[in-house]
Amino acid sequence: MSNIRDLGHKINSLKNMQKVMRAMNMISSIKLRKLYEIQNPLSLFDSSIDKMRVEVYRMLKDSSSPLVTGFETVQRVHIIMFTSDKGLCGTHNSSVQKAVDQLVTESTADGAQVDITCIGNKGALFCKRKEYEIFQQAEINERAFTKEQLRKIAQAVFKRYRQNEIQKLFVVGNIFHTTLHQETLIMQLLPFIVSEKELSIPAVLRETDPPGSDFAVPAAELYVAYKLRSFLLNSYLSEHSSRMTAMENATNNSEDLIDKYITMQNHARQASITNELIEIVSGKEALKG
Repeated sequence: MSNIRDLGHKINSLKNMQKVMRAMNMISSIKLRKLYEIQNPLSLFDSSIDKMRVEVYRMLKDSSSPLVTGFETVQRVHIIMFTSDKGLCGTHNSSVQKAVDQLVTESTADGAQVDITCIGNKGALFCKRKEYEIFQQAEINERAFTKEQLRKIAQAVFKRYRQNEIQKLFVVGNIFHTTLHQETLIMQLLPFIVSEKELSIPAVLRETDPPGSDFAVPAAELYVAYKLRSFLLNSYLSEHSSRMTAMENATNNSEDLIDKYITMQNHARQASITNELIEIVSGKEALKG
């Protein structure tokens, strides 16, 4: 009987968990539907800021600006990582953490120190557990994390780069493609990396007065801020998409487990009834003897 009761408790626990998982699935579905509206504009926005990077590079390529040439020695690398504040969203957090781990390993192997800006509580907890140096941290919650906070983070890291406090700047986060496909991306923001293919595209800006190089540094700072904004929005899309899929899979798996436990419970109950009948028959036979 205790086995039957234990199975009953497991079935009830799984059914309660299903209620939570269905609720989380529904919340993420609603948020994802709202965010879907920004997907196409976000792609256009990302394309525009990449063009800005190419234009800034063109303005400065004949100068000795560290924005395009980098620094002679790399003593410190800064990483900005985007995770969620909560778990239960598939590989959304773990894939970013794995990528940051890889980047830290490569950077320290080259003799550089690393510090990290963690946007999302899961990233901060990961860095504390790994004993990585945290420069800044913030919750990523849509209500708690504002555009102004993101702008201040961008300004702070850009200023550190300009003052040679850091010599490389990376961002790590998930890029949303479809509900079933998100890509974890490591991107170097500073110094600028521009491909030959990008340089072959005709310039958008012409000669200006004052010269375009006067606008290059403010434009570079804007580029960093806008790119972080793009990663933030992609992270929101990826998080809710991953959580929706994870909760749907978990609900289906728990349904299979409930069916399994119900079958086991029925078998145990049938075995118990059979044993009771055997005991009754055996008792009657003993009385006859």
